[in-house]
Amino acid sequence: MVTGGSGFIGRRLARRLAAGGARVVSVDRRDPPPPGRGGLREAGSGRPGSISFVRADCRRPPALRRAIQGAGVIFHLAAGNGHQASMEFPLADFEDGVAALLGLLEAAAEAAPEARIVFTSTRQLYGRLGRPGVTEAHPLAPPDVHSVHKEAGEHLLRRFAARRAAGFAVLRLTNTYGPGQPLRGPGAGFVGNFLRSALAGEAITVLGRGDLVRDLNHVEDVVDALIRAGSPGSPSGTWNLGAPPITLRAFAEAVFRTLGKPPRIREVPLPPDLAAIAVGDIHGDWSRASRDLGWEPRIPLETGLAETIRALSP
Repeated sequence: MVTGGSGFIGRRLARRLAAGGARVVSVDRRDPPPPGRGGLREAGSGRPGSISFVRADCRRPPALRRAIQGAGVIFHLAAGNGHQASMEFPLADFEDGVAALLGLLEAAAEAAPEARIVFTSTRQLYGRLGRPGVTEAHPLAPPDVHSVHKEAGEHLLRRFAARRAAGFAVLRLTNTYGPGQPLRGPGAGFVGNFLRSALAGEAITVLGRGDLVRDLNHVEDVVDALIRAGSPGSPSGTWNLGAPPITLRAFAEAVFRTLGKPPRIREVPLPPDLAAIAVGDIHGDWSRASRDLGWEPRIPLETGLAETIRALSP
């Protein structure tokens, strides 16, 4: 089962699982995107290699029990509206983050007690580091409400997993991009905003320092990590994802280079609401995921960026 199955990562994960012969149930509060727009394609619901869609709210366990019945692996990707929005609407983020996870765990305990649960968290949990490379052993200091709720979710997952004697995995994601990349809204992030501006022929606006360090994972690399974390025999644990670091300015230049346009970049100070939750330079150390799961970021940024822009261009 994949929650958040209509989302950017969720629909790619569902398709990859079905392509591998799994019977996939995709759960979301939203309707699935049309098949021609990267949506879910049903291929004989309930059979190997199929995807069936269930419109349900994870905060309502009774609605989930039938969908979750007999699931061997549950990928919980459903989440709130992101770091900035959580500061303005903290209760809504709690409902979408903590309450939704609790509803899922309650339904799983009854209808799929042996299911392995894979939970997507965030590297924002580490807070302001003072250094870019961060391992899973670093103390957590979440700077915003959304990250606080992700930390709470990690603790809840571990407690429920221990009580059920079932396997679990937590993946702390960094910036994800790729075909299907949202260009607007909370899921867009700086990647979507940069792409939207460049495709419209406008200058890219970098909020804060252009030399700020980040890392980006192609969505297919993220899906690969999720599948490895959910596979039978994988250990339980918490892992960072990550990629070779790049500055915001260098990424903006790469966007224009891929489009064959001269770079037009302007840097402006962070607005106060973003400055309050900014974490500075950060990128994840993925050596533990490499050791335990055999995972590495494999798609080079230039290749993935060109693929993303081709998918976005008319």
